[in-house]
Amino acid sequence: MANEKPNPFLTLSPAAVDVLDDMADHWADRDRHGELVNELTYGPNKLAAFSELHTLISEAWKARVNYRNVEESNA
Repeated sequence: MANEKPNPFLTLSPAAVDVLDDMADHWADRDRHGELVNELTYGPNKLAAFSELHTLISEAWKARVNYRNVEESNA
């Protein structure tokens, strides 16, 4: 798509992307248990924003980490 913005997380180091991916996965688990809505009072706009962020972070993880050990790699 011509108007698509570049993924801002692709410029981060693999270690930073790996940490973000862990954090986003933790929040996705909280979302599955209803905690974002019930405890943090997330509404539809924040849930959509989290979904967008989680997708971007997951895409960056696949491109920058993809199961590599970031403790052993500088790439």
